[in-house]
Amino acid sequence: MRFPILLIVFLLAGCSLPRIIVLNDPLDARQHNDLGVSYQQRGEIDLALREYERAAEMADEWARPLINRGNVLAARGDLRQAGKSYLLALRREADNAEAMNNLAWVLLQSGEAEKALEWAERAAVETPRDGAVLDTLAAVQIARQDYSSARLTLARALLLELDPHLREEFQQKQAFLDEKGE
Repeated sequence: MRFPILLIVFLLAGCSLPRIIVLNDPLDARQHNDLGVSYQQRGEIDLALREYERAAEMADEWARPLINRGNVLAARGDLRQAGKSYLLALRREADNAEAMNNLAWVLLQSGEAEKALEWAERAAVETPRDGAVLDTLAAVQIARQDYSSARLTLARALLLELDPHLREEFQQKQAFLDEKGE
């Protein structure tokens, strides 16, 4: 009597519907972002972009993944999409000087010096002692042929403790301005 019951149980178990397994993502937004950085450093750009986008989806108030995404896109030469990514980052963190500075840089590279100036100046207000931000501001001022402002920005930057390469760049820009006699 037990055998037919066990047989029926085994047959029913064998004919049951397949189970649906829902896999949860074990990584949080920061881990996806970090994974993106790792992929980026290894030159696996498409994977890096995927991880930055995933991180941005998971943490909708965090600007870092969008800044990283913008940096990758800018390095690829996709300045328009990079600019959009920086703008999205600024919607999340309106006072993020890095996003402002990078947006200014891609606008400058896109030939939009007037728009670049606005973002470069805002970044310099947020982080007045950041050499990279002052570098971008001076580059924008030079592109606009506002040499006197560029000279002041470079002088201000040279008062900071700087990376030796950045200091050399500033000195070369000053020499450029000296040659122009401006």
